[in-house]
Amino acid sequence: MLSLLVNLLFLGCQGDSEFARIMSIVDPNNSGAVTFQAFIDFMSRETTDTDTADQVIASFKILAADKTFITAVELRRELPPDQAEYCIARMAPYTGPDAAPGALDYMSFSTALYGESDL
Repeated sequence: MLSLLVNLLFLGCQGDSEFARIMSIVDPNNSGAVTFQAFIDFMSRETTDTDTADQVIASFKILAADKTFITAVELRRELPPDQAEYCIARMAPYTGPDAAPGALDYMSFSTALYGESDL
């Protein structure tokens, strides 16, 4: 399951002030924990439609600094460990002309998540 962080990236959350605003909504007691219900309520209020593969691709593109691939190092730096490892284990190697060693294909991974292709 994707974390609050990744879902916030899907929504376009960028910067500490925006993250602080969202956390004040989902964690009003500043306990450091977000209940599942608070997360669902927030997502219901903030999104008018469901995520699409294109939104997920756009989020990965932000994490990858606009590259057409992402590396395990970038995933491990930007995502919680369990989510990074989930992505790394399931992303195919990127084989485009601009591929770097260890490049991973976040585009095919993202479309597979939404049933638009197979992993």
